[in-house]
Amino acid sequence: MSYFMKGWGSLFLLIFSCISLFAQQRQVEQLHLGINTKFYDEIAPIISKNEQTMFFTRQGYPIYNKTLVEKGVDLSKTLEADSYQKKLSEIFSSISGNLITNPATSSFNQDIWLAQTKNNLLDQVSHPGAPLNNAFPNSLCALYNNEQSAIVINQFPKEGGIHPGFSVCHKNKSGNWSDPAPITIEGIDNNIAPEVSLAVAEEGEAIILSLDHKGAYGGNDLFVAFRTGENTFGKPIHLGPAVNSQSHEKAPFLSSDGKTMFFSSNRQNVLGGYDLFMVYRLDDSWTNWTAPNRFLSPINTSANEGFPCFNRSSGYLYFSSDRNGSSDIFRVSIAPPISEEVRVVGNILDKTRKRRQDATVLLRSKESGIYQSTFVSTNGYYEINVPMGKTFQILAQKPGYQSNRKTLNFKKSDVYFKEFHINLALKPLEQGTTIDLNTIYFKKSTAVILPESFGELDYLSEILIQNKSLVISIEGHTDNQGGKASLKRLSQERAEIIKKHLIRKGGITKNRIQVEGFGDTHPLNNNSSEALRQQNRRVEIKVVRIEADTETEATTVLKDN
Repeated sequence: MSYFMKGWGSLFLLIFSCISLFAQQRQVEQLHLGINTKFYDEIAPIISKNEQTMFFTRQGYPIYNKTLVEKGVDLSKTLEADSYQKKLSEIFSSISGNLITNPATSSFNQDIWLAQTKNNLLDQVSHPGAPLNNAFPNSLCALYNNEQSAIVINQFPKEGGIHPGFSVCHKNKSGNWSDPAPITIEGIDNNIAPEVSLAVAEEGEAIILSLDHKGAYGGNDLFVAFRTGENTFGKPIHLGPAVNSQSHEKAPFLSSDGKTMFFSSNRQNVLGGYDLFMVYRLDDSWTNWTAPNRFLSPINTSANEGFPCFNRSSGYLYFSSDRNGSSDIFRVSIAPPISEEVRVVGNILDKTRKRRQDATVLLRSKESGIYQSTFVSTNGYYEINVPMGKTFQILAQKPGYQSNRKTLNFKKSDVYFKEFHINLALKPLEQGTTIDLNTIYFKKSTAVILPESFGELDYLSEILIQNKSLVISIEGHTDNQGGKASLKRLSQERAEIIKKHLIRKGGITKNRIQVEGFGDTHPLNNNSSEALRQQNRRVEIKVVRIEADTETEATTVLKDN
């Protein structure tokens, strides 16, 4: 059994309909020698949306990551050079089923490389270390989650060794990648056939797999599997006869429009070896596709073409081909560029005086809570690019103020010919003012905060961290359904649990937070209907006072606790 994706064994509807004709009028461009070597194979390009970063895989290259963990010990640091090479030869021979005497030149020596743009396109090439790379076969299949998460081939237990399959790595705030966590696919387990590959659909909610699996017509076919948990997916569903053939379908890639898919196949009537094909999904199902559209020359040749990666914002198709001997990475313009972002502009205004204010504008993903980008305004005007197809929250940030927050979701099916205008209001944080939050939800009749409200409490923590002189009061309120004593107790407990959350999760010191439960004594209305009673079940956050020396005082409290 093979553990990796080895070598060649291994827009709109309008744009789709004209891509093949458009492609034939363009020249295929071989990427520069910093990426493509003369004697070694470069495959599997994965390009970022802004086309400033590209991951790719290099095989049989003498410079490779030597990390080799066995029983928790890195043998590259404990073994002599000869013993290390012998050990790696034994491992590669075991994986391949054939004797491999020189692991360095073997195609099992496979590492992830990174090209970034500094002065010219992708001109700065580097070799990432662990955890992306080790002495085993490594390759990056897909990026998702705003390119903060990556799926790589194989699974790597912490104690050492390698298992067939896929893993996911996440990038932290420092830009470092986490250790690969295994992905589980129902009905697959570790029984993965040779030369599997994978693409991400719906921003990680589904994956498209090339598998020799039950229901395949012959060799590897394309399947879709839907997310069922953090790193788990359901049973693979065959994409049907419109896509799959009696031959091999490999290296799928789904465009960011969620509809256009590229793949490689050696089916009948190809120019030679493997050719590149494209299909379009006709509805929301995953079994209704157009007939495959094969690219003509000069994209496909009598050699092998594979590993397509399409950048919708530039119109370039990146792919691998061994037309010049060893495999290299090429690109070709196949479609007009289509913007993946909407330009959002506006003024930042003082809510009371309606004057422009300098501030920092933040764009945050509603799904992950991660800040996507920022714009520092010095004149009260901002402009920021918002990716299409996702939900974001936009707000301004300035010490001494709270911003209103706007939710944005621009559909990829829409076209925006001009800038989208949104003004952001800043409300002064002064003694007696209320900090505006969305509803904090609790489990019914308890003081247990529901997870969907954690984001609001994180936002409150951010305000308190930025404004270290604020002292706040958390006030709990209920409707009139129940005994007076129990209602007052419940409102007090809910205020207390929010305080504990801010201390434990937000790092806010307890001397900055007061709590009080009012029960049903401060209603907003007469409680005459369920809708009105729901309004009375609330938590209010108020500014009690502003203390200039709160930060110093907080430091002392932290040490004492």
